Amino acid sequence: WQSPFRFARSPMTELVTPSPEELSHRRRTLKKQRRTRNLQHIWRVFAIGGLAIGAFWLMRNPFWLLLQSDDQIILNGNDMLDEAAIYELLALEYPQPLFEIEPEVIVQRLSTQSPIAAAQVDRQLFPPRLEITLQERQPVAVTVPLQPLADTNAELTPTNHAGLLDAQGYWMPQNSVGVNREFNVPALRVRGFHPRYRSQWPQLYRALQTSEIAITEVDWRSPSNLIVQTELGQVHLGVFSPQRLQTQLATLPRFRSLTDQTNLPAVDYIDLVRPETPAVKLVNPAASASDSP
Repeated sequence: WQSPFRFARSPMTELVTPSPEELSHRRRTLKKQRRTRNLQHIWRVFAIGGLAIGAFWLMRNPFWLLLQSDDQIILNGNDMLDEAAIYELLALEYPQPLFEIEPEVIVQRLSTQSPIAAAQVDRQLFPPRLEITLQERQPVAVTVPLQPLADTNAELTPTNHAGLLDAQGYWMPQNSVGVNREFNVPALRVRGFHPRYRSQWPQLYRALQTSEIAITEVDWRSPSNLIVQTELGQVHLGVFSPQRLQTQLATLPRFRSLTDQTNLPAVDYIDLVRPETPAVKLVNPAASASDSP
């Protein structure tokens, strides 16, 4: 029986013995590689140890995480408030470790101040600084007190101290706000503003904004008679009523002739207490009638 498979015979592998020079060169190469690996290991140990020691020292002595002055505080959104006034509100003592500053505490401190509606505080490590973004209360009117305050230690209120009023009826003392010199104070004046009017002011202000006749002053000294100073003169509106005020202001353009004509008698005020039957009060109707031909 003969196998169908045939096996090829390979020649015997020849063993080559390296020369002494080759062995010496190989030993030198291996020794050099071991030396390089040892040096790399030593440098790696020193580098890791140095970083660990440096990090521990920086944590114990974080001189690079200190706020040294107000120059490291970045303020955004302060169009009305002066920077010096904001720094005074922050009440930070220097040097101040950055990690010891609690943003929530600063937000609470700033938000309780009347000129600031909301605040956001962010800490930045590199470079170390504090970034504060403010949302200010935008004043829309200046309040004139009924009786100027005589006692400097008394509580400041709209009735005894001049102030600023925003569109929501939030009042703030004017001289304690720290207003920027470049900020334009509102032209609208409000006399006799009282805290009890705060809920009514937003409706009144929105209505004044829609008036075709320019209004420069609101006199709220008498709760039974709201008076506004307009380009046509003084206008009496009676007890404030949001529903009736729209009709009263819409009636004002009908009296433009009072200023267009120069031969009319002097007008004391326009009476719009009942807008369906408006009236004009003359300064001295008897004298005006006697002077007329």
